[in-house]
Amino acid sequence: MSTAELETQPAESQTGETTLESGTYEIIRNRLRQHGKELRSRLEKLNAARKDVFGTIETKLLGTERITTEYNCVPRDMVSIGNRFIFGYNVHFGLKSEVDLADVFAVYEFRDNAFHSQPLDLIANDDFRKHFKDVYRYYKDAKFAKFFANGAFLYMVFRVGKTAGDIKSFKWALQGDQLTYLDNRSDHEVRFPPQHDFKWTRTTRDMHHFGKHPHISIEDRVFVETIGGDLTVKIENNTDDGGGLYSEPVDNADQTLDDAEIYYAIVGNIIVLKVRPYQENEFRYIVYNEKIQQAKRID
Repeated sequence: MSTAELETQPAESQTGETTLESGTYEIIRNRLRQHGKELRSRLEKLNAARKDVFGTIETKLLGTERITTEYNCVPRDMVSIGNRFIFGYNVHFGLKSEVDLADVFAVYEFRDNAFHSQPLDLIANDDFRKHFKDVYRYYKDAKFAKFFANGAFLYMVFRVGKTAGDIKSFKWALQGDQLTYLDNRSDHEVRFPPQHDFKWTRTTRDMHHFGKHPHISIEDRVFVETIGGDLTVKIENNTDDGGGLYSEPVDNADQTLDDAEIYYAIVGNIIVLKVRPYQENEFRYIVYNEKIQQAKRID
């Protein structure tokens, strides 16, 4: 065999491998495209069936409108009161010594598919004006944060510190298309709704079972402890045995049954555990499925 033939064989082999790889890629890509078309077709049929059963209201953008303010500002939030809108924003005041309502709020009426500027009569209340100015007088970093609606009440929330909890709020009563100012002492009412439909229950000493390997009983359905260097979830009420179906280490091995902070919630066959071992900053969340007897950490 000549030297030329030896040199050509590797090149031909590489070309063949490249062609094979290219062909394989094309096959996979075509299959994915076909599966994508099939999935879209099924989704369109499902959506059509949903519309037939439940009806549909098409959502589309009818138009856009520009709001012009007196100063350059950073818009923060807006809220509708009937056919009027209150816009809240923040302006860099520079050397201005006193902040007025018009420096933070603007009221517009939506009429004939356009916004029309209105006076601040909707929020023109003497007590509110005084409390508003006090916020900017006593908190140098005060900024408007958001509107918070809760039932029949509207809150104007201002950030007055570095953390999200450093707020001052002004409470208004919603009465049709009018606002009635109530007070500036309702900061504790500005809370987001609960993240879960269930309520956490904290464990107590009455739930403690003592023995060689003590644990806390969660309504006699599952048992948990954070002693001996690990967090353990058991399904048997056996204090002679420290083993369980789920275990993971804790930071501090020298802790007692009382030291951990443990909450739980039961939703059917699911038991959710919220555990903060001693001297740890974060909670650990563990879900136990009683039906299949499996526990899994989900945070």
